[in-house]
Amino acid sequence: MAYNRPMAANPTLPVRRREIFGWAMFDFANSSYTTLIITVAFGVYFTKIVAAGDNADWLWGLGIAITNLIVMVTSPLAGAIADDAGRKKLFLFVTYSTCVVGTAGLFFAVPGQIVLALGLLVLSNVAFSFGENFAGAFLPEISTPANIGRISALGWGVGYFGGLACLILVRPLLQGLDWEPARLLAPENAQVFLELRLAWVVTAGFFLLAGIPTFLFLRERAPRGPKRSIGEYARIGFRRLGETTSSIRHFTELRWFLGTFFLFQAGLTAVVAFAGIFAESTLGFTANELILLFILLQFSAAGGALAFGWIQDRLGGRAAIQITLVLWTAVCIGTYLCHSKSLFWGIAIFSGLAIGSLQAASRALVGLFSPPAKSGEFFGFWGLAGKGAYLVGPLAFGAISSITGSQRTAILAVGLFFILGMVGMHFVDEGEGRRQAESWNTTETGDPVDAGAEPT
Repeated sequence: MAYNRPMAANPTLPVRRREIFGWAMFDFANSSYTTLIITVAFGVYFTKIVAAGDNADWLWGLGIAITNLIVMVTSPLAGAIADDAGRKKLFLFVTYSTCVVGTAGLFFAVPGQIVLALGLLVLSNVAFSFGENFAGAFLPEISTPANIGRISALGWGVGYFGGLACLILVRPLLQGLDWEPARLLAPENAQVFLELRLAWVVTAGFFLLAGIPTFLFLRERAPRGPKRSIGEYARIGFRRLGETTSSIRHFTELRWFLGTFFLFQAGLTAVVAFAGIFAESTLGFTANELILLFILLQFSAAGGALAFGWIQDRLGGRAAIQITLVLWTAVCIGTYLCHSKSLFWGIAIFSGLAIGSLQAASRALVGLFSPPAKSGEFFGFWGLAGKGAYLVGPLAFGAISSITGSQRTAILAVGLFFILGMVGMHFVDEGEGRRQAESWNTTETGDPVDAGAEPT
């Protein structure tokens, strides 16, 4: 079955393999940021060196929460403006550039500079989050219902290899993470401390270079909107946002899925934000062990994303998500009970299968439930749900960890988010969600518009 493209899109532009490659390369590029800055290294650096103390977990969770509060409030508006302007690619480039600059600026985050470190974290993470939304909004334009799961999974799978490549590249610079702060900051070890901070600059450079194919190969299919002032864009954006908020009542399955996505994503974001910190502070992983752990995790996550993309195209997105939520619940229970590094290695690798598949299947399901004419706006709402979850999950983990003094208790508590997600997914009707997206296109254009050639 051909996927209805919006009347505004250019149906004469076939989807070529290189365009899908270019789109997937953005996941390859931006995974360097999530891997090094959010998950593996900078979080440990921040809690151990920049903001060392009893409130370090709370401050890290607060920084993540502020980021996602900003994105939660503004992402649907940004998506609406991008759709009106027909400039999603330009918006993607601006956010990509901002994230690169903010990440490089983390070089100046030294001990005691908590406000500077959090400010640069918020800047880079907000830009990363917007870029993720804008990239996702291209998915309905380069796929069909028959292959959207595989294409989304390709992006996530390739992305994990990007995180892996960047992790291997900066590994020689991270030896200082193993040192006690007093030793690391001693004058005779200034070179080691400098190399540690250079890891953030190298990460930014990796993102910069790896993202270039996206802007060379990915094409903007929507027609260019009229030139407007910033005030006019804001006014049009708010108007379109209001229209979308009203029209989303038509998309009952999308609304229910986004609510469910919020629940299980809160658990996932808490795990991502604190995985490296938990391994280092609770289980005593060294920096080298931590890097090796996440190298293996990247392989398992890539395999999980690709395997579940195949499963989704055959069993459906709902089934794929339900399976991964069962896996995540088991991961949380296993981590709570884990008291040895060797067991945690197995749990982490097992969790990799679930993390890639959950993210890929969720993005693909939003793409299936979204009319391409409103993809920017609806992926903005996806960003709203995801960043709302990122506001809640890490903050909950940080608060529970700080109050109880136990990261084990915190990880067990966030497992409840996955259980609630399983309950919510039981009520998602995937077939009805697709019909609602297709009927919107028919209503808007009179007749469904042919999708053109199916990408292969």
